[in-house]
This record gives sequence, C-alpha cells and structure tokens, in this order.
Amino acid sequence: MVNNLPPHRRLRQPLGTFQLGGNPYPQEVREEVITQYVLGIPLQSPDLDALRAVYAYPSLQTCMRYIKQYHELGHWDNKIATGNHQAEREVLGQPLVRLALYRLVHPEAPISHVQAFLFNMDPTAPPYYTASIHRAEKLLDLRRKKSSTTCERAYWPINLHKRDMFWDWDYPFGRANVHTRDMIDVDESGMKIEASNHKFGKAVSFHRCHIDGAYNRDRKLNLIMAVSADPIYDMEWHEHWEQEEGGTNLYRMYTFFERIMEQLAVDRPGRSFCFTMDNLNVHHHPMLLNLITSRGHQYLFRAPYWSVDGPIEYVFNTIHTHLLMHFRNIEDLNALGTLLDAIIPQLNGFLKYFLHVGFPNN
Repeated sequence: MVNNLPPHRRLRQPLGTFQLGGNPYPQEVREEVITQYVLGIPLQSPDLDALRAVYAYPSLQTCMRYIKQYHELGHWDNKIATGNHQAEREVLGQPLVRLALYRLVHPEAPISHVQAFLFNMDPTAPPYYTASIHRAEKLLDLRRKKSSTTCERAYWPINLHKRDMFWDWDYPFGRANVHTRDMIDVDESGMKIEASNHKFGKAVSFHRCHIDGAYNRDRKLNLIMAVSADPIYDMEWHEHWEQEEGGTNLYRMYTFFERIMEQLAVDRPGRSFCFTMDNLNVHHHPMLLNLITSRGHQYLFRAPYWSVDGPIEYVFNTIHTHLLMHFRNIEDLNALGTLLDAIIPQLNGFLKYFLHVGFPNN
C-alpha cells in the first residue's frame, strides 16, 4: 500500500539498504512551507509532526533549507539535474603538451599511467580526473585504435636510412620524383578460416562442448594482389590458390606480373608505371626485374620491416573486414576463394590508400 503513494510520501527503505539520490517534494509543498513562514505560522506542530512521520511533509531541517534559499536566491525552486557537470580542472597549457608527447611515445598506456605521468611532471598540483584526461585527448583528436606492432629491426639505422631514401630520394633510390598516379603496389597475403571455427562454448561439466563447423587447421589461401593509385585507371589485379599448391614462387610471381604488363600495354600503351614491393626474396629475382624494365616500367622496394608504408596492406585489411561480414557462410577454402572473387572487384578508390600512408596527391 505504501508503494502506491507518490514518491515524496513513500516510507524510507529498511535500515541497512542504500538508495541513490532522492525525489524532491513537489513545488506546491515547498510553496506551502514558504507561505507558512511568511505568515508567521510555526513549522513545527503535532499535526505537521504526524505528516512528517509518514513523510508527507518536509522535515524541519528541509524547511529551514527552503527558507535559506528564499532569502539568498529569492525563490524556492528545486534543483534540476542536467547531467552536464564537468570537472573544473582541465588539462590545458603545458600539461596538454605533455599529454600529447606522452601519447606519441606510449600510445598503449592505460589512463592510470597517463594520470601518474602528468602528476609526476608537476607534483605540486592535484592529479587530474579521468574525465578531464578523456576530454583533453578528444581535444587533441586522439582516437582509440587497434594497435599494430613494428619489428625492432625497423629502427636499425640502416633501415631508417632506407626508409628516408624511399620517401625523400629521387628514382632509382626513392619515389620523390615519381607521380603517385603512376604507382602500382604489389604484395601477398595468407588467409585462414578461423572466425568460422568457434573456440569456446558452454556446456555442462560432464558433456563435450561440440560445435559443428569447418575444420581447416594449418590450411590457408594465398592471395597475391596489385592496386593502381591512378584515380582514372582505378585498377586491381589478383589471384589466389591454396597453400598445398605451393607458396609464392618465381613462376607464380612472373606470370602474375606478365598478366599485368599485357593489360597495361592494351589499356595504357606507352605509359610507364612504377611497381612498389616489399623485400621478399622472389621480388628481387633478376628475371622478374628484367620483365618489369623490359616493358618500360620501373620498380622500387620499400624499407625492410616497414609494412605500414605499403598501401596494399590497408587494402587487405578492408578485404578482411568484408570477409568477417560473411564469415558464417565460409565453410571451406573454396567458399573463401569464391567470396574473395566477389568482394575484390567491388572495391574502388585505391588512391585513398596511397594517400593514407603518405604519398602526395599528384
């Protein structure tokens, strides 16, 4: 019966229970308190105490708070929760610069480490709240991303020098004087059926957790692909095969490049393209390099261990995202290959991948 009363008239919960917040008395009740106070009517009497016993009238302490608000602010309205309160101390000025530099060096650090770092840099100031740091990172346009790992060998002086050569030197040492629209990036990728094979499930302790699905352990599909950066000649070439048929050998690579050369001769006769590749041994084979140069084209090798400089790496990531949308329909490698042949031709706008890794828009 008590639960059917208005919120301000319900009895308190039993001792030992906890309730967040509360419900203010209606404005009519607050106005009645102020009216009685202005008219000089006592706010404590047997009748009012009886109402207070069932929480139908504010306590004397609450009444005094209304009166104080009436004298200080000129009204007795209740506060309205807006939900937009923010901490008064924001990460600005030099602390904001320190935060940006710290995230540059330690992008993987949890928020507690960031708080400790900022406090250690200036122990005289109290620590920043978590919400303040989140707003500061938003101000710096920092976004949560899946982290990637770069091999420590990439930071060897010789490999850093090769990377500088690739980006800043002229051909044949780098791409500085080669137009981005003349670039064709080539690489290989291996794809396994793993998302379709669920590794965990729930079952009673004395029963096996059995899930019907594909079982393709240690089998994968090899994919070789090339993409053009020319927005007008927005082309891609690809082919795939099962790992059991062999790896990326010279024969597969040579025939793949030969197919590209023949199509370029038909679609863009007399035009020279520059092929960029990683440092796979077969990419350096004299037969393959002679094929490229004999057809009037050029080639460049990216710096070792710097796969992030390869636009096609991000194309592979896009393909992987599309595959995950259909992973329940992929039961074997044949289905995976069929889906690849359906997804890849629908991709377009490969120039944006080149711009993403740092190529100029020319």
